Amino acid sequence: MGAKRRLAAVKAVILAVAISAGLLVVWGGSGLAEEEPAQSARDRLVIDDFSPEGEGDSPKPKWQSAGGPANVQIEKYEERDCLHLTGAASASRGSGLIQAARSVLARRRPLDARPYDGIRLTAKGNGRAHAIHLRTTATRFPGQYYRAEFPTNGQWQDIKLPFRRFIANSVVQPLDTGGLVSVAIVAGANESDADIYIDEITFYRERKMVRELTPEEERVIIHKGTERPFTGKYNEHFEKGVYTCRRCGAELYESSSKFRSHCGWPSFDDEIAGAVRRQRDADGRRTEILCNNCGGHLGHVFLGEGLTAKNVRHCVNSISMDFLSAEQREAQARAKAEQPDPNQPETERALFASGCFWGTEYHFQRAGGVISTTVGYTGGHVEKPTYKQVCTGRTGHAETTEVIYDPTKITYEQLAKLFFETHDFTQLNRQGPDIGPQYRSAIFYLSDDQKKIDEELIQILRKKGFDVKTEVTPAGKFWPAEDYHQDYYNKTGKTPYCHIYRPIF
Repeated sequence: MGAKRRLAAVKAVILAVAISAGLLVVWGGSGLAEEEPAQSARDRLVIDDFSPEGEGDSPKPKWQSAGGPANVQIEKYEERDCLHLTGAASASRGSGLIQAARSVLARRRPLDARPYDGIRLTAKGNGRAHAIHLRTTATRFPGQYYRAEFPTNGQWQDIKLPFRRFIANSVVQPLDTGGLVSVAIVAGANESDADIYIDEITFYRERKMVRELTPEEERVIIHKGTERPFTGKYNEHFEKGVYTCRRCGAELYESSSKFRSHCGWPSFDDEIAGAVRRQRDADGRRTEILCNNCGGHLGHVFLGEGLTAKNVRHCVNSISMDFLSAEQREAQARAKAEQPDPNQPETERALFASGCFWGTEYHFQRAGGVISTTVGYTGGHVEKPTYKQVCTGRTGHAETTEVIYDPTKITYEQLAKLFFETHDFTQLNRQGPDIGPQYRSAIFYLSDDQKKIDEELIQILRKKGFDVKTEVTPAGKFWPAEDYHQDYYNKTGKTPYCHIYRPIF
């Protein structure tokens, strides 16, 4: 074998190993960051639109099959330039994940995607669940990545996956989007057939800074300075309400978590779930805390001081925060509910109950065309029920998810199918380990059209041999649940324990 052929063979082996490990160092590739720097303030950064590179040239794929026996093609489909991923994984054959991956390195440097809020893609799948995997400079070994799942329904979908939804797999460090190495489109593991088309995949940006900062605020919030101790306006402030980010307005700390530490700065022993991000400070010793929405510097977190039962102290600069009293917070919530955004499309509403509403909400949030979700209680006889009351099983309520959706992007029938495909509708008054009538399978219809669709789907399921226990009943008053139940899995970074997507229809 000649020297050039030996070198090519060695490179091929190294490339295969790198791809399977997710390292994806591509020889001769320009890399995403060279094409369009992520540090710019634009609203999106295209990872790939799969269009031909150069007039008259055939498409040059930047995506590589990684892991299992995947087939990755860039082709024309329904008048779109698409990436087409197919393959079959089998646990018995140990074939692993079916995935198409590409590097986002530029000159061997990782991509800084911190100006963006997540990944957006236009996709059409075969009804199975798929996922996006991200690898960073913290993922040094095979099997390490950050994962966010999304269902497919046989139609083109516009799917958004905020970075906060990505769950670490075999990685201790939280996702740091400042050091992205690769992006992968992944089918399920074990017994799974992949057949998905991707029309475009981008980083997207929704964040809007709503406040101008003074030079002193910039010194602390942007340039990570520190205000002098005992000078901040919230140091000795203990009114009931919520502390928000001065830069973007995101809620950070409930007043109930504030305590007197006598250190000279406001101190909290807990944050609102998902509101605060931690990272190693530039000094290499302390742990910095930042607003998870906009990245604004808050201060530092200290452990093991024994000042409260939680043994945690968030030491926060007053200048990094604003305060919203309990009365102001309630008034803002009422005003928002009474004055919907005129720029929002015409929407429709649906009510589904399938056990613990955390898991029900989790899957509907990931469906293209769903605008918002709220968990709460309906179907009972008690006014303004609390979670504690509903848990007794004596109020008649079911844990329910309210879904607001754009009917031009997803139909009620598609939502109802997703409802059945993400829980065990053959169980009566329970779902997995959760037992009681509050965990029953139920659809609360809001129109005769919804009722007709529900009943037709149940007939289809019975013909397939399922003993359906789902009740179909007229919708009554829907009571939103307490704040800590809303968006639970996205806040905590966990995944449902008894709601698993499986195709049926």
